[in-house]
Amino acid sequence: MRWLAGDLHSHTVHSDGTLTVHELACLAASRGLDFLAVTDHNTVSHHPELPAAGAHAGVLLLPGQEVTTDFGHANVFGDTGWVDFRRPSADWAAFADARGGLMSINHPLSGDCAWRRPLPPASRPRYAEIWHSSWWDRRWGAPLAWADVWRPGGVVPLGGSDFHDPAQHKTLGEPVTWVLAEGEDVLGGLAAGRTSVSASPDAPVLLRIDDEMIAIGADGTVLVRPDGRRAAIRGDRVAAPAAGPGMHRLETHENEVIALCG
Repeated sequence: MRWLAGDLHSHTVHSDGTLTVHELACLAASRGLDFLAVTDHNTVSHHPELPAAGAHAGVLLLPGQEVTTDFGHANVFGDTGWVDFRRPSADWAAFADARGGLMSINHPLSGDCAWRRPLPPASRPRYAEIWHSSWWDRRWGAPLAWADVWRPGGVVPLGGSDFHDPAQHKTLGEPVTWVLAEGEDVLGGLAAGRTSVSASPDAPVLLRIDDEMIAIGADGTVLVRPDGRRAAIRGDRVAAPAAGPGMHRLETHENEVIALCG
């Protein structure tokens, strides 16, 4: 098993992006990503192009769909077939689950794309795009507060750039989601909740290994456990006990979040 670096939210000319699938795959490889979820809006027409484009660029392309409505967006990962955005949100999750896919709530606090759709607590997915490119000031704690109340048992944190166009301010792989996977089974790693999110592929990262949290390249930061206890990180590779399950994070002295780990 190894940690793979990827971006879980991107678009192509199949919806409102400006790059072809092949162009996007090459950009992902140039950014040092191991995998990329291609999640065009309300379509899976890009899925047949993914294997060849990924093989050409040397990057794993994960099939996805951003199920998109005026009251909230969700990513469905996996080769599930088309998800009908006109159906209730609980049906999206059930459809994905029945076909071996996963559903994640996207950018739940992002302006006019914030999540406002009804979804019974029993149907709420474990996965949420806590770190999105719209979280431009990571001293702002609202995404973490939302995650605390979204679902009993906690949230598996994901990140996504929501990349559309090289001319926009969004950069592919910022943030990056790390997935501990067997071989190239990214979907299996996501299903197991083995994720970490950091600012970019070369930014400080926090990883969970069994009952330990490993902070890499994070000297001078602070580890914040789910119960609120804090510990200073001193060194470039520091192991510290995890406080059971739940989301851990690294912060700067200004309380800016620089890494998340489920």
